[in-house]
Amino acid sequence: MKRYAIFILALMLLVMPNGCAWLDYQETKLHSGSIYLPVDAESQNFGYQRLMINCRYREPVNTFIQTHGYPEFIYEYNKAAREGIRLFYLKENKVADFLEQGLSPNSATLIDHRALDSYEKAEIKELQGRQPL
Repeated sequence: MKRYAIFILALMLLVMPNGCAWLDYQETKLHSGSIYLPVDAESQNFGYQRLMINCRYREPVNTFIQTHGYPEFIYEYNKAAREGIRLFYLKENKVADFLEQGLSPNSATLIDHRALDSYEKAEIKELQGRQPL
């Protein structure tokens, strides 16, 4: 019984640092999937909050953000049961696309760094033109 308790305690210590990031990630995931979210660090809007959660959850995304700065928009998606996030840098006309390569969130890999396509430009332009009710 004592071995079992030590095993559980050791497992909890391993899981805890990433456990909070995972809970944050899952808690707001339903509200962010498959939509373009503006990122505003000053107002700390929902897009910014999701980006920060992704940075805590996925070290490769965090490293990219530290190097390139905050994007203007993000887009989270699923592809074949793997999760991904696209970072849109409008001033540079660039998209950085990260997709998990395995079960670990840290397996997220930059799979594409390209110019925005015409659909993305049109979608983001339409979002920027919307007026609040």
